[in-house]
Amino acid sequence: MIEIKFLGGAGEVGRSSFFVDSGVEKFLLDYGISVQQMAVPVQPTVNLDGVVLSHSHLDHIGIVPELYKRGYKGETFLTKTTQKLSELMLYDAIKVQDRRGLTPLFQTYDIETYMASAHPLEFKEKINLRNSTLELRDAGHIPGSAATLLETEGKRILYTGDIKFSDTSLMKGADQHYKDIDAVITESTYYYKNHPDRGKLVDELREHVQQIVYNDGIVLLPCFAVGRTQEMLMLVHDLGFPVYLDGMGIEATKAVLSNPSSVKDPDILKKAFGKAHKVVGVSERSKVVKRPGIIITTSGMLNGGPIHNYLKKLYKREDCSLVLSGFQVEGTPGRELVDTKKIKINGEELEPRLQMKFMDFSAHCGRDDLLAFLKKINPKKTILVHGADTAGFAKELEKEGLEALAPKNGDIIKI
Repeated sequence: MIEIKFLGGAGEVGRSSFFVDSGVEKFLLDYGISVQQMAVPVQPTVNLDGVVLSHSHLDHIGIVPELYKRGYKGETFLTKTTQKLSELMLYDAIKVQDRRGLTPLFQTYDIETYMASAHPLEFKEKINLRNSTLELRDAGHIPGSAATLLETEGKRILYTGDIKFSDTSLMKGADQHYKDIDAVITESTYYYKNHPDRGKLVDELREHVQQIVYNDGIVLLPCFAVGRTQEMLMLVHDLGFPVYLDGMGIEATKAVLSNPSSVKDPDILKKAFGKAHKVVGVSERSKVVKRPGIIITTSGMLNGGPIHNYLKKLYKREDCSLVLSGFQVEGTPGRELVDTKKIKINGEELEPRLQMKFMDFSAHCGRDDLLAFLKKINPKKTILVHGADTAGFAKELEKEGLEALAPKNGDIIKI
C-alpha cells in the first residue's frame, strides 16, 4: 500500500510538496514556498530515499536547502536546467528574505550542499533506485520543467508539476504519452478557463508595442525571470526598437542558453539575448527611460526589483505602457494595481497614468487541454492540487467518468 501525504499545495497555489511512502522507500516531490507570504509546507522527515524537483520556480523548490540543513544526506533528482536555475533562484531567495527582515529559512552553505547532491537526469532517462524506478518527462512549462513518473511497489504514479501541452514561442508542448497510470497528481491552476489563442495574443502584443514606441513611448514588460523573460525577448527582439533587459532575467537567460535543448528554438533566443542591451545599475536605468524602447525587467508581480525604479520614473506618462503578462497573485502589488489602479512603492502610493494592459501568456495548461490529457491517459485515480477550487473540479471530473480526489494539506491518500 502506497501513501501520498500532502504537505503543501493542496487546495492552494503555492508551497507545493508531496510525500510518497511506498512502505519500503520514501520520496519527496517538490518542496516549495508561497512566495508572497513566505508560507512553508509541513516539514517532512529527512529520512528520504530521494527528492524530485519539477522545475525551478520558488513555489516548487524554494525551501529544498532546508532539508539539507536538517540533515538530509540523499540525492535530489531534477533536470540539468532546473539544477542551474534553482541555484540562481535560491540565492536570490536569501536576499529577498533578508530585505524583508525575515529569519532565513536556510543559508548559502545549505544551497551549496543541495547543489553538490543534485543528480541531473535527461528526459526519459530511467534511474533504478532501491526498489523503484524514476523517470522525468518534458512538462512544457518553463525551461527544464519535468513531470515525474515514479514506478514503485507495482504502481505507476505520475506527478505533472506545472504543465503546458501546447507549444509557445519558447517551449515545446509537454509529453503526453503515458499508459497504465495508477494515480496522477496534477496541477489544476486554470481548471476553470481556457487561455486565449497564443498566435493572436502574440500579434496583439507586437501591435501594442509598435503603437507605443512609434509614438515615442516606452513599454514596460515586468516578467518572471525564468520562462516569461525569455519568451518576451523572443517576441519583441525583431521589431526594430531598442530592447533593454534588466534584473535577474539576465542571469536566468544565460543559464537557459547554457542548456540549449531546454527550449524550442535556442538560436532565436540566443539572437534576441545578444541584441538586447543589458542594464547595469541605477544610473543606467535613468538613461534608458529618456528614449523610446522596450524594457523587460523583474519582477512579474511587481513585488520589487528594477520595475519599481522604472514605474516611479514613468507612472505619469500617458504615452507609455505597462504590460502584465502573467497571473497576479492575491496580495501582490501587481494584483493591487489591477484591482485598484494604484500601487505602493517604498511606502508611497502611486496612481499610474500610463496605459496598462493584462495579456494572458500563461505557461500553464487551460481547462480543455487538461481535460483532454486526463481522458487520454485515463488514470485510475486523479488527484488535484495546485488550484483554488480542486473540490469543485473533482466533482466535474467524476461526471466525466474519472475518479477524482481533492485533498487538503495534511491529508493522506492510499494507492
